[in-house]
Formats: sequence, C-alpha cells, structure tokens
Amino acid sequence: MTKRPLRTAICVTAVALFAACGKGGSYGGTPAQTGSAQGITFTTNFAGIESPISENGAWHHTGLDWTRVAKASGFAHGTQTGNGSYDDSYAYLSGFPANQSASATIVLNTSVNDSNTREAELLLRWSDADHSATGYEINLHYLGAYVQIVRWNGLFGMFTELLSVTPPTPKTGDVFKATIVGNVITVFYNGAQIAQVADPTYATGNPGMGFFIRAPAANTDFGFSSFTATGL
Repeated sequence: MTKRPLRTAICVTAVALFAACGKGGSYGGTPAQTGSAQGITFTTNFAGIESPISENGAWHHTGLDWTRVAKASGFAHGTQTGNGSYDDSYAYLSGFPANQSASATIVLNTSVNDSNTREAELLLRWSDADHSATGYEINLHYLGAYVQIVRWNGLFGMFTELLSVTPPTPKTGDVFKATIVGNVITVFYNGAQIAQVADPTYATGNPGMGFFIRAPAANTDFGFSSFTATGL
C-alpha cells in the first residue's frame, strides 16, 4: 500500500546520470563535518539520546505541521502518532551546495508483515518554514513494496509523486542512497542504481532524513543507524 497517491499530473523524463563534481572525506563516530561547500561531508552514527535530534545544532526542523526526528543510542527514527495524516518526521542539515547526496544504513526492527505503512526517507534540496516544507523525498517501504521519489510542494499534504519503483526487500545493514545533480535525482540500493528521474522545480536546499508510519506501526520499527550527506 503506497503512502502517497498521485496528486498532480506531471511529465517525467528519464535522463542519463550526471557525473559528480567532487567529494569530501568520510567520517565515523560522532557527527563530523568538513570541507568547502562543494566537498562538504557530514556523517553521524547517532550516538546518544536526543528528541528532537540536534547533534550540536547540525539538524534543523522549522515546520509546525510535521513531526520531528529522534535518536536513541545509534538509531534514528520518527516521532509520529501514526494518526496525523502526512505529518512525516524530518530533519535536515545546512550549508550544502545544490548538487548533493544523502545515504543511510537501514535498521529493520520488526518481523511483522502487515499493511501498516513504515517508511524511511532520504531528503534532497530540503527547506521549510512554519507552514511550508519543500524539496524531494525518496522513501523506502519497510517490506520493499516501493521506493518513491516525491516532490513536496509546500503546504501540509501537498506533494507530487514523480516516480515509483520496486526495490530489493530491505534488511538491517543495507545502504539506501540518493543524489541530485542538476535536475536529476538518482537512487541507489546497496550501490546499485534502482531509479532516476528529472525535475526542475527546486534549485537549492539541503539534504536530510525523514520517517513515516501509519498506526499501529511503531516509530522504532524502521530507521537508520548511520547517515552521510555530501556536497557534490
């Protein structure tokens, strides 16, 4: 069962993957950020306990109509009740160039196989205000029913599904990654490309992460054990 019905008719054009302009280093342990804007890299293993997540002010969330991300000893997850419509939990970084990547290591904490939606999400070119959130969400269903590339259009509940594909079945330790270069969004699963779409709507914004559930699913059923964002 997909979370997001197609709200707006759009024209989707598949294009070749653009080459990245450059990368910074990779860092482990506590959150680390390095490099110029183009080569900036942020990595975290979600040490400690925070709700909402901050990690010394690295993570941001301004929108009042959506929920926040929490972390608990190496695990990041959402904080929804599951009954609040499209009030995804999200958090995003700052200081990244328009070309960027986000990747995360998956944690699957449930053996349940039911129709209640659980999603882990990567965000690209994200920004928000009190009652607006814009950018690109790349979501992964906990059973592998779909990966969707979704454009958030600002107001609560307003979004457009750009593409939906069927990924491998998620398991703990898998790596989920998305990049945006120019207007091309590309999605990878364990290093293999699984989706690509072009959309020219947003030219700026920052990478981040998000989560979504439908009750009675638990926020801790599906999340991330690490996250890395890079300016390309």
